[in-house]
Amino acid sequence: MNKEILLKLELLSEKIKGLQQKNFEYQKKISNFEQIINEQKILINQHLNEKEQLKNELNQLAINDAVAGKTNENKEAKAKIERLIKEINICIASLKD
Repeated sequence: MNKEILLKLELLSEKIKGLQQKNFEYQKKISNFEQIINEQKILINQHLNEKEQLKNELNQLAINDAVAGKTNENKEAKAKIERLIKEINICIASLKD
């Protein structure tokens, strides 16, 4: 009876050691995955910052184009203003008569 108990205890001890080894390996894998996750988070933040910078640059270019009159909307607006000025001048001229 004692031999059976000792054999069972040895077997249990070996299983515990095996589980401890697997636990150690899993902890190591978890640590590696956490490191990868942190690296990916850093990359995501870098890409988000780059995206924001590019968005700001695009907005600035659009503003510069608008100021320089390079957009169709500005050209149309200028044309409308010129037409209105001509109409006002015609009205002023007709009032003087």
